[in-house]
Amino acid sequence: MVLQLIFSFMLGYFVGSVLPAYFLTQMIKGTDIREIGTGHAGTTNVFRNVGIFPSIVTALFDLTKGLAVLLFCINILNFPESISFIGAFAAILGHVFPFYLGFHGGRGVATATGLLLFYLGRLISTVSLKELTLELTVLLVIIFATLYITREENLLAIVVIPFFSVLLLLNFYSNPHVYYLLICNIYIFTLSSLNIKKYNILGIKNENIILWRVFIRPVAVLFPLLSYVMSHDALILLIGIVLSISVIFDVLRLYVPKFASFFEKYFSKVYKKAEKKKISSITGFLLGFFLTFFLFSREIAVTAVFFSIFGDVVAKFSGILFAKKKYYDKSLEGTAGFFTSAFICAYFLSYFGVIDFFPALIGASIATVVELLPLNIDDNISVPVISAFVMSLLI
Repeated sequence: MVLQLIFSFMLGYFVGSVLPAYFLTQMIKGTDIREIGTGHAGTTNVFRNVGIFPSIVTALFDLTKGLAVLLFCINILNFPESISFIGAFAAILGHVFPFYLGFHGGRGVATATGLLLFYLGRLISTVSLKELTLELTVLLVIIFATLYITREENLLAIVVIPFFSVLLLLNFYSNPHVYYLLICNIYIFTLSSLNIKKYNILGIKNENIILWRVFIRPVAVLFPLLSYVMSHDALILLIGIVLSISVIFDVLRLYVPKFASFFEKYFSKVYKKAEKKKISSITGFLLGFFLTFFLFSREIAVTAVFFSIFGDVVAKFSGILFAKKKYYDKSLEGTAGFFTSAFICAYFLSYFGVIDFFPALIGASIATVVELLPLNIDDNISVPVISAFVMSLLI
């Protein structure tokens, strides 16, 4: 077993270290592919700087070399699949760290993708595509929305891969092949994450955006979760108490001069500049929760507030980072982010039996439209209440 492991690893490493991007560029241009373009010995750099034919050869070889090692070890050497996969993954390492190039090669994405596609094909072959229609639709919506919003392949990977991995686990958790596929996903996700340092969210400069408030918003998921461990009336009372505290803070801050100076001194970073002379969006957010749970059943309220929680966060960052043009102080990129987030919520809530998918999808669509339109109502209130009302008509 140990010898098989060593042989499989070494075979994979040496096969993976063969880089057609390097050799073809040397033959055609007499230069090192790592010294031009992006500096990576991969398909994209070859296509941009050498030509389409060398890039096709590079792509085919890089996509299949890890798979070739895997199939050779399994079918010819009769190694266990777990050991064979280690050899296949070693081909990725060989691609990234070729010994004859000072351990500086390509990124290994194509080789990992080849393995990913192979195992994905094996998983899908165990079920009919009809059974996966909804899952494939969710994945396609995420892919197209992310491409539209970001226009950046690295961001596509870090957005899509987590959801793709969750979908795989939900549908194929009992199949051991899914875990080999997840290893490939983790590798591609990690590599893409390292490539997007230029999209430093924490470096956003916007005086009316308080990042900790945006990031803490998903903590509000505790309210819908608590609805499953406490009575509906008790939850409404709890939300009402928290809302009352926020209202009292706003009243003191806005109408009592002594408290206003106190808040300005010690809590100036809690409120946005736009909230200095009006009720805060924190109060609006809590009021939206209170009204939704007070007026509607648990299932509808939970779904509606999920749209509000996650849709707002994704819309805010989609708009901040990628907005091209504003409409009614909103952006199409932000709206696409809101709908995608609400659509994902609708899928997962329906998967776990909280609500049927169709009314949840309609609710997600209504929530998106309400968030976009200039209704002169705080969308922290209008989004959950109106979407909940529409869903209540469909159930």
